[in-house]
Amino acid sequence: MTRVFGAIGAFYRACVRFSRSKTRSAGVCVHKQSVPIGCVLKPLAVAACVLIASGCEDLSRFSTGPGQSYCGTVTLGGAFRRGFTPLTQMRLLLDAEKIDGDESPGTISTREIRDNGAELRLFTEAPLRPIPPLAHDALSRPELGEGRVRTAVFALSPDDPDAEGVLAVLSLRTDGNAEVRLLRPGASDDASSVSDGRKPLFGLFTLSRQPGPCF
Repeated sequence: MTRVFGAIGAFYRACVRFSRSKTRSAGVCVHKQSVPIGCVLKPLAVAACVLIASGCEDLSRFSTGPGQSYCGTVTLGGAFRRGFTPLTQMRLLLDAEKIDGDESPGTISTREIRDNGAELRLFTEAPLRPIPPLAHDALSRPELGEGRVRTAVFALSPDDPDAEGVLAVLSLRTDGNAEVRLLRPGASDDASSVSDGRKPLFGLFTLSRQPGPCF
């Protein structure tokens, strides 16, 4: 953005110099402060186009309505999953218009069935928490490839108050669905040496909007 407006300023200065030199060469007296109208209107038009193109996206179409949820399961491939069993579900409630604001844009809940049949709820309506310093960094708008309208990073606090926090990377897709990546580096790569709340986690969840609470 800075480079674009720098180029607009350079165009303006060059336009003024060129116009004044052409006028003087024609024998016309030009007041020192006069500025050709074209040198003002053209940069303003370009600036307006840039501001419109870079303005806030209308993400409201991704919000969940009354009785709706984004529902899905973790990706089954072992290369895309760590710390979650294949029987892990997610529910996302979203007010997409708050993604770039100071308030939480929604909540995440998960339900996991362990190998022994026990049920684990890592998150229960956990708010997607904005990370204020991130708003001033390029990481606030990561690009994860085509097919994604907007991606944002949030913090999540597990139900267990002693567990380490988790990062949630939320992507809104052009097909109307959503992706959530949950990741936690953990206290050690050796998961057997630390408690459940400090183990590494990674899971990719593909979610579609549905009526009802998912689970």
